[in-house]
Amino acid sequence: MLAFTGPDVLVTYERSGGFAGMQEKVTVNSSGTALVNDRPVPLDDAEMRGLRRALGRVVTTRSSSAGCDVADHFTFTLTYRGRRATRCTLPCDWRAAVERLEALTGRPVVLPERPETLAGR
Repeated sequence: MLAFTGPDVLVTYERSGGFAGMQEKVTVNSSGTALVNDRPVPLDDAEMRGLRRALGRVVTTRSSSAGCDVADHFTFTLTYRGRRATRCTLPCDWRAAVERLEALTGRPVVLPERPETLAGR
């Protein structure tokens, strides 16, 4: 299992729940690689700039149980700048960052080429 930890982590986003009991986790390191449910996904410079801009607008840093009493709700957790907050309704200031992070869950994994593949060219 891969994991990004320590000061190199820019942000971690988790979404869980819903009717199917899904769990998604996206961790982005400061060098531009995301782990999406333990799969590596590269981000280009423009994506990193956009994500950093969106994260710069996040001001909601406290957890809240508002909305958690709804059946099959989603739980959203955002860890950024040393703060971790969990919400059952998505705060407006999280929306741009969450949209960018959730978009990564649909991206294909880009694996490095194996040396034997390169030798055959």
